[in-house]
Amino acid sequence: MSKLFGDYIRSRRESIRKDDPDYSIRKVASRIGIHHSYLSKIERGEPATLSEKRIVALADELGDDPELLLAMNGKVSEAVRRAVFADPERVIKLLNQIKAGASDGGE
Repeated sequence: MSKLFGDYIRSRRESIRKDDPDYSIRKVASRIGIHHSYLSKIERGEPATLSEKRIVALADELGDDPELLLAMNGKVSEAVRRAVFADPERVIKLLNQIKAGASDGGE
């Protein structure tokens, strides 16, 4: 996991925690099935990995799209893999549009 991902996760969790004390690091970690010290390690950007199942659970906890968190970690879900094989030309076109938007500042 990267520092950017860790910062994102911590920011999302702490933002939710302002209104809901059930979003402490211990409680979130417990609900996704990992130890709180491991989630802390992820939030600090230290080397750590999560399975697809755990990333999806974390996304659900934080109200994020699982595909977003998977992509932030260089992973894709089985559903996305199937979509790529079903229509590779469309996927290439979409990826090129995303890359072009990133290179011109998103405009």
